Amino acid sequence: MFSVAAVHNAFQEALVQDEDVGVKNYVLAYQELCKFCSQLGGLFSFVVNDLEDKIGCLNKLVSEDEQHFSTVQNMLDHEISNELVFSGRSGSVTLLRLHRGLEFIILFMSKLLQLQPNDSTRSSAQEAYSQTLAKHHSWLIRNGALFAMNFLPCQRVLYNQTIGNTSIEETLNSMPEMISKASMVHKRVNNLLSDYEILKIP
Repeated sequence: MFSVAAVHNAFQEALVQDEDVGVKNYVLAYQELCKFCSQLGGLFSFVVNDLEDKIGCLNKLVSEDEQHFSTVQNMLDHEISNELVFSGRSGSVTLLRLHRGLEFIILFMSKLLQLQPNDSTRSSAQEAYSQTLAKHHSWLIRNGALFAMNFLPCQRVLYNQTIGNTSIEETLNSMPEMISKASMVHKRVNNLLSDYEILKIP
């Protein structure tokens, strides 16, 4: 089951040096977030599979060459100086795709905190998606994603599906700090991708 504490700890550990992000812990946090996404229903399986493929790609790069892929800045420096960004196996572009997904997850989770237990989560998911990932997707993918979100349950059921036996009250109390850490990591990655002009890649 999904663990808010595990995400919080991994993102906390990912905040390295002054403004850099450790790739290993970024990936660890994302692996845990995939557990959350996997409980959103079968129609989200394609999203989870795509995220897991990208996580696997980054893990492989780090395991094969930790010197150049230990942090986001090291990775960007290495791939840009060696013209590897468009190599077909780019950690920089893979990170960009995950980065955009993280923006959606952060916004969706933030909106969930504002709901009552019996409130539908559909509108929150659709609004979060429309403000983030939708602008990077084709018309077909956008409509498919928005349609899938029509089947999301109410807040209470969604939490029960994703956190299992963990106390919902405990989860609600710890989520703001986890979201705060995720947002800090997202901001750092965004700044780095912007500095190296990776954000402009479609």
